[in-house]
Amino acid sequence: MVGGRLHPRAVAAWALACVVLALATSNPLYRVLAAVISLTVLIRLAGWWRVRRLVLAAGILAATTALLNVVVAHVGDTVLWTLPGWLPGLGGPWTLEALAYGLFSGVGLMACLFGAASLTLLLEPDELIDALPGWLDRTGGALAMTLGLAGALRSTVGQVVEGQRLRGWRLRGPRSWAEITVPVVLTAVEGSIQLAEAMEARGYGAGPRSRWQRPGLSPGDRALVAGSAAALVLFIAARLGGRTAEWYPYPSLTLPALEPLPLAAFLLLALPLFLWPGRPSAA
Repeated sequence: MVGGRLHPRAVAAWALACVVLALATSNPLYRVLAAVISLTVLIRLAGWWRVRRLVLAAGILAATTALLNVVVAHVGDTVLWTLPGWLPGLGGPWTLEALAYGLFSGVGLMACLFGAASLTLLLEPDELIDALPGWLDRTGGALAMTLGLAGALRSTVGQVVEGQRLRGWRLRGPRSWAEITVPVVLTAVEGSIQLAEAMEARGYGAGPRSRWQRPGLSPGDRALVAGSAAALVLFIAARLGGRTAEWYPYPSLTLPALEPLPLAAFLLLALPLFLWPGRPSAA
């Protein structure tokens, strides 16, 4: 953290570790641990008010995954209920094992979602672009313009729809959308031309450019990058050594096992709680 701001490369390293670890294991205990830690980090740094919708979406995703797996996988010893076989796709036994496997698969997806969401909840778009290597400057610029165009296009659609409704426009079918599409396209083209003129006036692409000095990694940021790398190395070493304690619930449920090495890797994901003790906006 530099000047109260999170360093984007440190956040990216932590997010990468969260996503890789959550996807690389089938053990529900590790997946739950990753989801709880990543969510706690987001709430601590971004605040519950910004995270609440993400939590709702992640919960719906986990529930949907569990339901789909129960519907599709009619295997397992613990039968919850049985539907007639003539029902296409639904018929057959619905088992507790299928429900558990689908649920914990959804938890793994939740952990990935929380980890990846840190890039947008904890950082500004310009910080992400500035964190790119120098040889990706043009790619970063194109990406920044694309993201800006998407936001501007959404705002333009809202403004055009509101203006047309004030003039008596009502949705009457596909043909009526022409009265919205044409002004939106023309506004987008005009905005693109203005952006191109502004970039040309600032000498974009004309040669080396001056820029703000990028802030360096603080000791805490370096510790987080190192911890995230250590988490990946520990987990890879555990997997290569056959000590990742994988879990498979079929044909009957069994308690998942824990191994010290992968457990230490997942516990390293909690480093932001100690290295970044407060919300960046509070600094």
